[in-house]
Amino acid sequence: IDELESSYIAALEAAAIANSQFLEEINATNSASFEDLVASMSSLQDNLQISQDSIDQVSMIMTDLEDEDYSSQIASLQQSLQSLQSTLQASILDLESRINGTRAINDFSYLDFRGAQLFNFNNGLGVQMGPPIFDFAMLNNASLTYSNFSDASFVNANLVGADGIFSTFHRTDFSGAQMYHGVWRQSDFSDALLVGSQLAYTEFRYSDLSGANLTNAIMYGGSDWLMVNLSGADLTNAWMYDVDLRYADLTGADLTGARLAYLNPSYGPADITGVTWTNAICPDGTNASTVGNTCANNL
Repeated sequence: IDELESSYIAALEAAAIANSQFLEEINATNSASFEDLVASMSSLQDNLQISQDSIDQVSMIMTDLEDEDYSSQIASLQQSLQSLQSTLQASILDLESRINGTRAINDFSYLDFRGAQLFNFNNGLGVQMGPPIFDFAMLNNASLTYSNFSDASFVNANLVGADGIFSTFHRTDFSGAQMYHGVWRQSDFSDALLVGSQLAYTEFRYSDLSGANLTNAIMYGGSDWLMVNLSGADLTNAWMYDVDLRYADLTGADLTGARLAYLNPSYGPADITGVTWTNAICPDGTNASTVGNTCANNL
C-alpha cells in the first residue's frame, strides 16, 4: 500500500510540474507577443504623427499659393502629397500587422492539446488572456477544470474524453465540437452555442445551460444530465433519448422535433422524472402551457 501511495503521489507531482512548465511556456509566449504589440503601437503613433506633419505642410502650401512662383509651389505640393500617401500606407500596414499579432496571442486553432492540463485558465490563478480560439484543435482528454472560457471558440474542436468541472463557458461556441465521453459537471454553459455538437455519453449534471443553443445536438447513450438547467434553451431536433433528465428545468425551452425516445431497443427513452416543463414547446410542437405544463404526453 505504501508503494502504491508513493507512486500515486509521484504521479501527481509529475503532472503538477508538467502543468507548471506548460503555463510558463504560454506566459513567455504571451509576454513576447505583448512586447511586439507595444512596439507596433509605438511605430503606428510615429507614422500618424508624420502624416499629421505632412497634412500641416500641405495646408501651409495651400495658403502660400497666392505667391507668384506657382510652379514651384505646385511641385512642392505634389511631393508632400506623395509623402503623405506613403506614410499613410505604412500606417495601414503597421495596423494590419498589429491586428494579426494580437490575434496570434490567443489563437490556438488546429493545435494539438491532447491530454493538456488547462485548469485555472483565466480565473485569476493560471494563464490570463482574452477569449481563446481553439477551433479545430485537438483537446482529447484535456482538463479544462476550474477555468473561465467565456466567449471562447471551440468550433469543430475534438474534446472527446475532456473534462470541464466547475468551469465557466458563458457564450462559448462549441458548434460542431466532438465532446462525447466528456465530464462537464456543475459548469456554466449559459447562452453557449452547441449547435450540432456530439454530446453522447456525457455528464452535465447540475450544470447551467440556460439559453444555450443545442439545435441538432446529439446527446444520447445514457448521458447524465441530472438537474441540469435548460430553461430557455433551444433543443430543436436534438437527439435526447436514453438521457437522464431527472429534475431538469426545461422552462421555456424549445424541444420542437427533439427525440426523447428511439425505436432501437438498445436505447431506452429519456428519463423525464420530475422535469419542469413550464411554457416549454414540446417535441410535437404543443405548448406545454396548454396541456397542464407538461410534455410527458407530447413527446
